[in-house]
Amino acid sequence: MKGDYAMSIQLVKETVISASALQAAPQQTTVEAEVMLPGGLRDEVRVLYADARAVPQVCEASAGRVTVSGRVDFFALYAQGDLTRVKAAQVSHDFSRALNAQETADYTPVCEVSQVQSRVFNGRLLLRADLNIYASALFNQEESVVARVSEADVQTLEKEICTQIVVGSGAEQGLIREEVEISDVLGAQEALLSQAEARVEDIIGGADGRATVTGSIDLTACFASSLPGRPVLYSQHSLPFEQTVTLGGEMGDMLSASAEVTDTAVALEGDESGAVLRAEVGLHVKLAAIREQEVHLVTDAFATDSGTVSEGKVLSFCTEMINEQTAESARVQLMLPENAPRIKTVLCAFARPVLAGASEQGGRLTVDMSLCTTLLYMTEDSGIPVSYTAEEPLRLHFAGSARAEDMLSLSASHVEASMVSGDRAEVRCVITLHADGERYAQVFALGSMERDGLAAHGSELALYITQPGERLWDVMKRYRLNEEKIKALNEPVKECAVDAPLPLATRLIAYRR
Repeated sequence: MKGDYAMSIQLVKETVISASALQAAPQQTTVEAEVMLPGGLRDEVRVLYADARAVPQVCEASAGRVTVSGRVDFFALYAQGDLTRVKAAQVSHDFSRALNAQETADYTPVCEVSQVQSRVFNGRLLLRADLNIYASALFNQEESVVARVSEADVQTLEKEICTQIVVGSGAEQGLIREEVEISDVLGAQEALLSQAEARVEDIIGGADGRATVTGSIDLTACFASSLPGRPVLYSQHSLPFEQTVTLGGEMGDMLSASAEVTDTAVALEGDESGAVLRAEVGLHVKLAAIREQEVHLVTDAFATDSGTVSEGKVLSFCTEMINEQTAESARVQLMLPENAPRIKTVLCAFARPVLAGASEQGGRLTVDMSLCTTLLYMTEDSGIPVSYTAEEPLRLHFAGSARAEDMLSLSASHVEASMVSGDRAEVRCVITLHADGERYAQVFALGSMERDGLAAHGSELALYITQPGERLWDVMKRYRLNEEKIKALNEPVKECAVDAPLPLATRLIAYRR
């Protein structure tokens, strides 16, 4: 029989934003392109080096699909006819791939080149790149939760969480132009190709809805050379960049930015006594405004004088957004095969890391990768350059807050090589880890509560022995005792937090009149 208790309970409700990570199913695809070589069909051609860069341009989400479109830029060094003279070839090809996804959201794509192959056929240079395509998103949803209960006889278990949400974002395409004197690179005749990586160093402004992202671009340029016995030269440069981005939405408590190189072009001007390298680097800069909010939740509640019926569910809150770049030096030894020409002079080297896996050990992220390395060198008995490509396993430990479940990508810069012996060379480089992800807290949140109309039982005296993982709150709720009363009866738990686990087999006196 229902008693005289009012069914309703005065609840203060608030709308909060729960968040979850979405991952579209990764896909692999192959992109092919070709270059018509300028020489005759009978000319001997040797491909010395070939690589590719994938640039995602559009990411569109629809029901059950995320379509990632972009282009692959191929570049190669080769010799044709006169094998002592090195030339360059570049070509681009578009791609588009649909990934399966469960929800429609604003996905961020990542495209990784895992392998590049090249061959010559009928006067054409045929290039092929294998791509791994990923996409992730942060999915936000509004939820109505109980933030406070305004009833004297209702005991509540409450929790505060510091969350982060994106309240504004923007992106800009920029073109960085720089001129660099390279008089120390003696013998440089013609710029062949260039590669670049960008890193963000600072974010300035933001109060007026605009912010300036500053950083550096690590640029490597290769040149055809007039020096005897050294047909290829290279130089490395650090170029500053500054890009203003307009934010759409609101300003937050902090700003987060990333920069990606979309294109590079170099040209050599002047003579050997005063050569100048002109460089143009395309950048895609993204900016996000992040707001920190304190969310107050009632995670559990009960009435001391009546029964209650409540409902709720587990919500996920984003507590930290990760946009991190961290770098470590790497070193690999290249051992030439037995039948390979021996090394006399190292010309240059190229490196491309491919992620194989990651795990967390001792507060650091351990990353396993395959380092695809190409070595260009001269031999003792020929003026024709030789190349050797190998994939070497490599394991590096990165400091920072990146985790294995984040969206991870790798890049290499500052690649240098030196001869160790006639059949061995050492390649050194800097491997940069790019990590994007979120940290989450899972919390049960009360959504509704009302009395069931039944009065509490009469007087009760009990000696209770706690079970594994039980909290003081669980005992309070079991016997419908408030915090003040149960602590007054049990001196050993007077300083205990009600939501902290108690030692196994703790003896508690529970008395209610």
